[in-house]
Amino acid sequence: MPSNAGAQPPSSILTVCTGNICRSPLAEQLIRARLAKAGIGNFSVASAGLHAAVGAPMEPLPADLSREYGGNPDGSVGEQITDESVAAANLVLTMTRKQRDELVKRFPGAAQRTFTMAEFVRAAQTLPVTMSQPAAPSWAAVTGSGADSAVALLVRRTAAVRSAAVLVVADDIPDPINATEAVHREVGHRIAGYCDDVVAILGKHL
Repeated sequence: MPSNAGAQPPSSILTVCTGNICRSPLAEQLIRARLAKAGIGNFSVASAGLHAAVGAPMEPLPADLSREYGGNPDGSVGEQITDESVAAANLVLTMTRKQRDELVKRFPGAAQRTFTMAEFVRAAQTLPVTMSQPAAPSWAAVTGSGADSAVALLVRRTAAVRSAAVLVVADDIPDPINATEAVHREVGHRIAGYCDDVVAILGKHL
């Protein structure tokens, strides 16, 4: 993977849903594809489930939608979220507020880094390109886990304006498992849109 950050390890994005066979792998694959298309390197993207269908293949309709939107679902299987996967992520994106809240309850150290997709996009879009909004205190500084990266700083700045993202029920991305193709397509369309927005935000601020 091309690097734009010298010897620094890749920044990491973790997308999360319930079973990790529909929504979060689709988001993972589309973010990865859009980062590559935008020429934004030194990123790793992964996904996991809060209650994963471990080892199960990605559902056929989301996999088809991934290909339609430019992703690559080959080899995608359900993976359970772990302490290690959360700790490694600079940014954690869930599909719903309930998932965000459950994740933060289970992994309280990730509270500042965890947003729903709608929440991150809406809050980050309020940020100026040059930093005038104070960032929330750095968890790296508090825990001694290492120096801040540009991504960590962006996420902290977004956390500081989280209240700007006023969320409603309609902002949650529903689980399309066992639903009609029309429902899958609507969910896929929304996820693709948020992935476009996430990568545009990264391109703007990094």
